Amino acid sequence: MSIVRNLVIFLIYINSLSYALECTTNCYFSINHDSSFQIPAKCNETTSAKQCGVYLSISYDYNSTFVTLSASTINLLLDDTHSAMVQLTEYGSIMLSYSIIRYCNKKDDCARELVYSSMFEIINRPFIDTRPVKDELFPLLASNSSNGNMDVSCFDSNERVRQCAIASKPGSCQLNQQLNGRKSINRSCDNELSMKSQYIDIFDSGNIASFKIKCNRSLCNGPMTFQAVKEVLFKYNITKTIDGRLNHGLRLSLSYPILLLLIYLIIS
Repeated sequence: MSIVRNLVIFLIYINSLSYALECTTNCYFSINHDSSFQIPAKCNETTSAKQCGVYLSISYDYNSTFVTLSASTINLLLDDTHSAMVQLTEYGSIMLSYSIIRYCNKKDDCARELVYSSMFEIINRPFIDTRPVKDELFPLLASNSSNGNMDVSCFDSNERVRQCAIASKPGSCQLNQQLNGRKSINRSCDNELSMKSQYIDIFDSGNIASFKIKCNRSLCNGPMTFQAVKEVLFKYNITKTIDGRLNHGLRLSLSYPILLLLIYLIIS
């Protein structure tokens, strides 16, 4: 048994050395959805790395997708990371984006293949018309006043009502929920952030997921408004579940050194 242990330790050590991939880096470009997708010739810089990465962000208000190819010098978990941002501006407009981050380590420049499959996935998401999304979210999160609501009350984490903003001290209500595990919720008032735009920020990597809201309408971080916001996002295909998930749930993805370490712990 000691021979097996020593072999596993040796393999972990070898894997931790400077063996690396060649990955495209410093590659940034955007495409319009009416044009064909192709990595531009200017993306010809490569570097040694542990993993190659792809970042794609689709902007529904601009009908464009922004693409980044990058390199990571550390081993990251290979789960997909999804995020969505909805921003309601002071001018009554909406900015809506959806992003995917992926890493690979199968072979040199694997991200160049990964970006094509990722692009196919992101541009084939259900079409989102931002106008009805804006029309339904504004009454839930944003003040009717062009100068913001100067008398804002917010719920705290115990669902007690607290004064947050007055004319001489602007403020916004906030809500932050962990979407997995114990699904804890934190409600608060923030007097530091700008009141000029309200937003919804969702992050989901499978095993870590969060849902954040900033708003300037009184009691907009309460449970009823929170549920109504989730229903709007699910209705318009921004989220995949009524609970606010962008992925369907936990998907375990282990890198090679972690797998070797688990084998070592099992045989110890």
